[in-house]
Amino acid sequence: MSDDFQNTLKALGKQAKQERLAAEEAAARKKQAAEPDFAKAMADVVPLKNSNRYMPPRDNTPLKPRRQQEDALGEGDYFYVGDSILDEPPSSFSKNGQGKNDIRRLQSGHWPVVADVDLHGYTQEQAQQVLNEFIVFTRKRGVCGEIIHGSGLGSSGYKPVLKTLVRRWLMEHPDVLAYAEPRAGNDGAVRILLKRNKYSGEDE
Repeated sequence: MSDDFQNTLKALGKQAKQERLAAEEAAARKKQAAEPDFAKAMADVVPLKNSNRYMPPRDNTPLKPRRQQEDALGEGDYFYVGDSILDEPPSSFSKNGQGKNDIRRLQSGHWPVVADVDLHGYTQEQAQQVLNEFIVFTRKRGVCGEIIHGSGLGSSGYKPVLKTLVRRWLMEHPDVLAYAEPRAGNDGAVRILLKRNKYSGEDE
């Protein structure tokens, strides 16, 4: 009688284990069926077209310092200001006599932003070279571009080195008429207004 009782307990234990496994498998199948099919859900998604973001070529070629005395600037010339840091430049700037009008129009989107560039990850001199290339690139397409230089909070002593230099370069660049922070509270970027390119109608 004792052996029969033990066998009955084993049979019941085995049956309970099988029922538990079956219940777990059923719950897993139900959960899988309830989850959306990502590939199916994305079937109608259309890839975005290429944006107007300017992507400067990256290479390890050493950059040679340029002379500051470069008065006649053609399309391929390089504008060089130097790397000394003065007081932090203002959040907006205009030098063509329009003043507040240019700044207000830049911030309101009066001119379409035809290109933008992100200067994160560049050294100071690399950033200036990219900035020159970007201005040429932008002038071929319109008069307004956006430059992302960062707020500089990660710099040593929390002093915004690249932000300060970029804005100082823009203040002195002969093709830049004005700049302004595009959105209130966003000091990590500036929107720039450039002189109209008299050759803008030629092939790019």
